Amino acid sequence: MSKQSNILASGIWLYDGIVPMRIAVYRTPARYAATRYDDDDQLDESRPIPETKDGFLYFCSPGKSGEYLTIDEAKAWADAQPWGPVKWD
Repeated sequence: MSKQSNILASGIWLYDGIVPMRIAVYRTPARYAATRYDDDDQLDESRPIPETKDGFLYFCSPGKSGEYLTIDEAKAWADAQPWGPVKWD
């Protein structure tokens, strides 16, 4: 599956309050959560899979948003950034 097909929401924020920049919310299966990887970036099956409503975690890109349990939490992170809010499509 291409990265493009994983886009769940997208929008525009303004760099320096002027230049429009695109941001998107993606999802990934919770079994691949960042917390399940060791320091060598190897999946550690002994680490717990985060419990979510739908089995997915959500994150924004570009940006270092972290992983959120819902799409609304990921969007709220983007809106709360100094360059926010985002005008969501």
